[in-house]
Amino acid sequence: MENHLILCATARLARALQLDHARAQSARGLKQWTLLDVMTVSQWLDALFEAALLTGELDAQEVPQGVLSSAQERMLWETVIKEVLAAEVAGDLFDIKGLACMAQEANQLLLEWRLPAPDAGYSEETRQFLAWRREFVARCRQSGWMEAARYFDWQLDMLARGVGRLPGSIAFAGFDRMTPQMVRLWEILQQRHVDVQRHDTALAEAGGAQRLLLADQQAECRAAVAWAKRQLAEHPGASIGIVVPELAKLRGTLARLLDDALHPSWVRPAMVEAPRQYDFSLGQPLHREPVVHTALALLQFFSQWRRQDKIEQQDFSHLLQQPYWSHAVTEADARAQLDARMRERLPLSMSMSRLVRFIRREAGSEKAPLVLAGLQAHISDALAILQEQHGQQLPSVWADVMQRTLDALEWPGRQRSLSSFEFQAIKAFDEVLQALASLDVLQQALPFSQALARLRELVQEKIHQPEAEGEVRLQVMGMLESVSQPLHGLWVMGMNDYVWPPPPRPNPLLPAAMQRQYGVPNADSAVQAAFAQVVHQRLLHSAQQVIFSSALKDGERELRPSPLLQAIPLADAMPELSLSLAQALAERDGKPLQWLDDHQAPPVEEGEHISGGTGLLKAQAVCPAWAYFQYRLHARALKAPVNGLDAAGRGTLVHLVLERFWRGRGLHDLQAMDEMQLEQALGEAVQDGLSIYADTCGEVLSEAFVALETLRLTRLLKGWLAFERMREQPFTVLASEQQQKVLIEGVEITLIIDRIDQLEDGSRIVIDYKTGRKPDTRNWAQSRITEPQLPVYAAFVLSSLDPADTAGSQGAEISAIAFAMVKLEEHGFAGLANGNVLPAMPVLDDKKTREVFSEEMFPDWHSVLAHWRSSITAVVDELKRGEAAVLVQDENELAYCEVLPLLRLPERRLQFEHMQQGGAQ
Repeated sequence: MENHLILCATARLARALQLDHARAQSARGLKQWTLLDVMTVSQWLDALFEAALLTGELDAQEVPQGVLSSAQERMLWETVIKEVLAAEVAGDLFDIKGLACMAQEANQLLLEWRLPAPDAGYSEETRQFLAWRREFVARCRQSGWMEAARYFDWQLDMLARGVGRLPGSIAFAGFDRMTPQMVRLWEILQQRHVDVQRHDTALAEAGGAQRLLLADQQAECRAAVAWAKRQLAEHPGASIGIVVPELAKLRGTLARLLDDALHPSWVRPAMVEAPRQYDFSLGQPLHREPVVHTALALLQFFSQWRRQDKIEQQDFSHLLQQPYWSHAVTEADARAQLDARMRERLPLSMSMSRLVRFIRREAGSEKAPLVLAGLQAHISDALAILQEQHGQQLPSVWADVMQRTLDALEWPGRQRSLSSFEFQAIKAFDEVLQALASLDVLQQALPFSQALARLRELVQEKIHQPEAEGEVRLQVMGMLESVSQPLHGLWVMGMNDYVWPPPPRPNPLLPAAMQRQYGVPNADSAVQAAFAQVVHQRLLHSAQQVIFSSALKDGERELRPSPLLQAIPLADAMPELSLSLAQALAERDGKPLQWLDDHQAPPVEEGEHISGGTGLLKAQAVCPAWAYFQYRLHARALKAPVNGLDAAGRGTLVHLVLERFWRGRGLHDLQAMDEMQLEQALGEAVQDGLSIYADTCGEVLSEAFVALETLRLTRLLKGWLAFERMREQPFTVLASEQQQKVLIEGVEITLIIDRIDQLEDGSRIVIDYKTGRKPDTRNWAQSRITEPQLPVYAAFVLSSLDPADTAGSQGAEISAIAFAMVKLEEHGFAGLANGNVLPAMPVLDDKKTREVFSEEMFPDWHSVLAHWRSSITAVVDELKRGEAAVLVQDENELAYCEVLPLLRLPERRLQFEHMQQGGAQ
């Protein structure tokens, strides 16, 4: 219809009406047609008065000097509230941002709902708000600003005065609730002889409705998705919808289920932007877009350019994994290696200068240089830009600095083409930067940290929805979204009484009685119930078939259906639930899955070297797949950086100090020392150990660190040496931290022996220092030794410490193997001995020890050694054969497994459950 305008409640509805109009014209065979005149109210009024200015119908001096955006208005509210509360005793304790949001909303309600200004007789909150509002309005008048709601009133005044050329007829579409401002617009249009009407997008008669009760919210989602899949299959060309009150909460769940059901072949990452049959009415906050999230993370990280500011290693580690900056493609491998080396060699918190030095050193390393020329250059350029900045500047200046910083870091990346979704997200981010620059209107200079915080707020508030491609047949909507035309079917989920009608949420700064009197949104349960009834009727008229569903439980909490569903009949049958992609594949064509137990890895070839020492044997004994993944395929978990020393670092220092102390000494030397001599010898050993540790770290240890570690080590080891002084069997330390290589069935095992003591009778005690938990030695009597370190020493260690000597176990007798528990509150030995050679040490012939090492299987010490030798040899043979099954007796023994996700234990447990159920049937 010519000279006819449709005003929509949302821009989405306007686009949908335009698209429906285009489809209808195309279906008629037309190749050209006039676009439908449809827009939102604000879009129409802005265009109307812009035309009036151009034609001279409206004097430019009558137009307000500036209309505050939502961000500008909130920032002005924050400024006003902060200054007013500065005089309060506890003004710093208030949430200024939260109060500003409430004040902005209260002011908007006063204007949109034409509420009378409250007097001072109300609550303290209202009195405070009135004081803030007086100051806010005064500043706006002084600068010639208007809020959006007040500007709308001005536009209505101009319309009432006769300004602007109006169409012959105007229809309003999608307005569930008309504010007094909108009612006034309707009346003014009628007074100016415009044919005003409502644009109906729904059915004249309500569609058939039924309701369902489902177990929980997850079941609702699965039932709705299964229904949608069936409807799309049975009714080609039909349009359907799913309405979700808590759409923001369930968007991700529904998207995953819909992809599994409607687009199972698009599970690949490359298909993430492929056109879908469904579309969401609600987008996501812009900061969730990966490319924008990276931009914010880059600005946040590199804003800490001052030397005294500490940066967190995990923040930079996360940035190294992102493809949206620097030479992310050509330097991807080098960046991954840099990340791994950082985790091993740098603390959790450090200065920016230390990180830059580390990158430069790793790039110039003689052993394994990393190709990081682009990364180094871009970091230097970005820091140069930021280091030029100082003090406080206007938001537009900071917006320019942020853009130049991102350009210096080559964001969003120049070595890869951008997808359509990424391009749209970058465009939206540019708009947010412009919004930040527009805050200059308030003439408030900010430090960079506050400007960045403002940018982050704007990005989080901006809802971004990439434009859908292809034919959308399923619309997933919120409760307030109107359809552009009647649908074939509609599923409304989440209809529980705690969700719908929505609970009241009156503004705390306005009198509650006044909000109830004027029927302000969210004022009370009566207002909410009336509004919910209007929406409910719209939903009933939106489709030929309408299904309402509600959940029976939320965890352990029992739920009730919405009272609006009482008149709707309950469905006779329960609906089917959609399957996950894995379940659908398992049940495809009605054929059960075939299980393939692939536990055979390639055998170890002649001459193949497998590193790992006794850790390799432990992994093979605990779980063969662990040994295969970690030691043959070299899969590793990245180290977790810490500030100061981690457990491994503290243990290393203890080993270094004890090695230096016992060099050339024995029990006689220890017992001959008086207190002063012991402290001197221990102090020298501690200083030597710290010096060696500093050399391995490549960093100068701080004075505070050295002092604290000296105190800790001295206290810990002084107590341990006092315990060792009580040993009755004289000994000399034959070797400390000695590396040896042992050949077991052709597999070379490298051992680091913490210490070997030699007794007067020539026998030896193999000792391994432990500063953590006490190892479980009961497995030494089992067929699979899961703590093989000391048994390997006993069964295969060379009689002399010369690797060329191959006398093997035929040499010096081993009288004990022991873990030395070097702990502050608990000193002792744990292991097994052939006689009383160590204090409080389990001896083979003890009654308690015989409960584990039965006399029948282990009649003497040599039989124990023979068992260890045969057991470890069997594990090595298993390793050589390529046995790599996931066989775990006790999952607690996987505490230090670095490849635990690869074992897929939850899937194994599920397999066993299916097997047991199948056997029971």
